[in-house]
Amino acid sequence: MTIELPAILPDGVERDDYVRAVAALVDALGADAVRLEGIEEFRDPYDWPAWDTHWPSAVVQPASVEDVQAVVRIAEAHGVPLWTHSQGKNNGYGGGAPRVRGSITLNFRRMNRILEVNEELGYVVVEPGVTFYELVDELAARGGNWWPSTPDLGWGSVVGNTVDHGVGYTEFGDHAAAASGLEIVLPDGSLLRTGMWASSTSAAGHAHPRGFGPNVESLFMQSNLGIVTKLGRRISPAPELFAPLRFRVWEDADLVPLIDATRVLMLEGTIRNIPVIGGVLGTAAMRGPRSQWLDGPITDSDYRRLMTELGAGWWNLRAAISGPRAIVEAQLERVREVLQAAVPSGEFSALPTEGRDVSEETLPLHPDRVQAGRPGQSLLKSLEWWGPDGGHLELSPVAPNTGRDAARIGDILRAEMEGAGFDFWPSICLFPRSLVYLGVINFDHADPERIQAAYDVYDSAVRRLGAEGYPLYRGHVRGMDVIQEQYDWNEHAYRRFVERLKDALDPQGILSPGKQGIWPARYRDQT
Repeated sequence: MTIELPAILPDGVERDDYVRAVAALVDALGADAVRLEGIEEFRDPYDWPAWDTHWPSAVVQPASVEDVQAVVRIAEAHGVPLWTHSQGKNNGYGGGAPRVRGSITLNFRRMNRILEVNEELGYVVVEPGVTFYELVDELAARGGNWWPSTPDLGWGSVVGNTVDHGVGYTEFGDHAAAASGLEIVLPDGSLLRTGMWASSTSAAGHAHPRGFGPNVESLFMQSNLGIVTKLGRRISPAPELFAPLRFRVWEDADLVPLIDATRVLMLEGTIRNIPVIGGVLGTAAMRGPRSQWLDGPITDSDYRRLMTELGAGWWNLRAAISGPRAIVEAQLERVREVLQAAVPSGEFSALPTEGRDVSEETLPLHPDRVQAGRPGQSLLKSLEWWGPDGGHLELSPVAPNTGRDAARIGDILRAEMEGAGFDFWPSICLFPRSLVYLGVINFDHADPERIQAAYDVYDSAVRRLGAEGYPLYRGHVRGMDVIQEQYDWNEHAYRRFVERLKDALDPQGILSPGKQGIWPARYRDQT
């Protein structure tokens, strides 16, 4: 195989070193595993075509853990940076694009084995190329006795979503918290297993969340300290009765009592899944583009007109109750009672369904099915809000689970977005004690000025949110440094600590440099 130099070489890497590295990768993995052309899908999907800041130079697709070890050792030997991702499908955070221009992307689509489904204890063990669709299909083929937790879109990786702190909607919707037993390739190519799985004789490697001594699993989530190649994660038993529920409220100010009442239900254990509160614009976007609904800047009267036309509330809560029939029925009544007391004008509804009968026929709406671990692609329709070539960025600040904090974040995001000519499009994921307020910046990808404006308002909003006590938990590749800046206690002690770990484990600075704003000395010394 002749190694043709790509248009973009990795920053700081000599041409001869790059050519030798690619040749070694081809020798070790085979030519079909190393892609030098047709790799456009692994750049930032919302870059303007003329921009190349976050483009890879090549894509390597290992088929085994041994392949991953070989890739890491070759990259270390030649000083070529790697950028690791599983499917590269999370477009709102940059897809599979690397932080360092010209990195070789390590993509896991060929490592897609489901290694274990334990139907006695309720967990699965998967490789990083397994998608949520593949896991859903495997569990269904085994009789549908177990449900996974999934995000809305099913094309992403179970491992990738979990280690990046992704969210689903069952009782195990906090995906990172539901993981136990990781296998990791370290920057020198050696292997590590965590928790009880660190014992070669333990039978509880994925059944118990900790082992003996410090628990290091979290060091490899949202991390560039190692590469996760296997992961165990909990799944839920299919219930006798599954009851997705809705509660619509008609005033913007109703958000505060709605969140506070839902928190009560979560803390007491009546609601055990991850509820979501969304606004009316999200409903409109699923039905048609902006031009179908609006012809100028959005006003409060526009919100009310959309509510009437779409049968949606200003704020719309979705949650779900599942379990034995008698318990679910009692819990539904408790939910209705508490929410109605908090917002008497609100509208409560539920669709109790036999657990084994959940399908598009029994639950035709995606928001109901996804709470039973049934992902879909319907949300992609909303990207056409500004036109057929749509793009989006996602702001994800974290706050205490109180109505006043959610309202304050909403005020900040609405002012930032509408001030820059974007629509305010909120969605709020609730945990018992915290919330993630997702602010989506939709834009016309055919307009480079609007793309740049979206990135500009992203940075501005990150800084303002951080200043008011609401830093993000996750971010776009372009925004990782400014997000990390918000974690500033004791002169950025957290960042300095992780940098020390990075330099000790990865002295060549090979693995995903710059991920989450953590740079190895090799790149810090250049600034």
